Amino acid sequence: MHSISLIATSGAGALEAPRGTDVAWLLLRGRAEVRAREGAFALVPGDWIALPRDSASLAVAGAGALLLGIGVAGDEGPERTAPIPGRGRMARGARARAFRTWSRQGALTTRGREWMQPAISDGAEARALLWDLQADLVEGIDRCPGHSPRRKRQVLLRMQRARLYLEGHAGDGVRIAELARHINFSPWYFSKVFHALYGIGPLQFATRARLEQASRLLAGTRLPVIEVSASCGFDNPCSFARAFRAHFGMTASEHRLRHGNAR
Repeated sequence: MHSISLIATSGAGALEAPRGTDVAWLLLRGRAEVRAREGAFALVPGDWIALPRDSASLAVAGAGALLLGIGVAGDEGPERTAPIPGRGRMARGARARAFRTWSRQGALTTRGREWMQPAISDGAEARALLWDLQADLVEGIDRCPGHSPRRKRQVLLRMQRARLYLEGHAGDGVRIAELARHINFSPWYFSKVFHALYGIGPLQFATRARLEQASRLLAGTRLPVIEVSASCGFDNPCSFARAFRAHFGMTASEHRLRHGNAR
């Protein structure tokens, strides 16, 4: 049996996931960063990220941020309540529902730091919200190898953690063989399942993650392009320039002019 706990906090501060609790962080306003064993993830309004209980996740909210955490505790099992590790964007309707969930208990938890057991109605709404956020991930279960739904789900959970690790360590030069062994797969099997699930190989995905990180840094900071290149794991600025143009259809400088919002 799973139980739901909620925290809604506004303003700057750090929120740590309770021990033994899977957690989904939803950013409704402002900026935040989530740090976990899988890496560091910058969130902008509308982003969500779900992490398993052994990730030791910590959410650091910026000034003016509005952050909602949905914690799921209880026995392990295939129930749909337990979140699948992953990240994504909230649809407009889901974001409005998250605001309602916050507003119904926000007076008790705003600027708070304690996780709370919500009323039954809030718990049901939080479960439904979490399920809708992860509907696309759940569809991936059928694409996983395995002789039973439980085994397929276990494979998906491992692959999602590996994917998050590639995203969270985009600039660190992750070795695919080491990552495969970390989730108890052979490198060949890991690459095969990864491509079947995501339509791209892990090496190509890692490169794309590095370029997406570079895009965020160019848009949100004033770091020189050469420093952005190095921080995203590119040893050669020329190779970074070629890869960036091939992926985004423009140079890094043009991307900054078009999308930059750093103050």
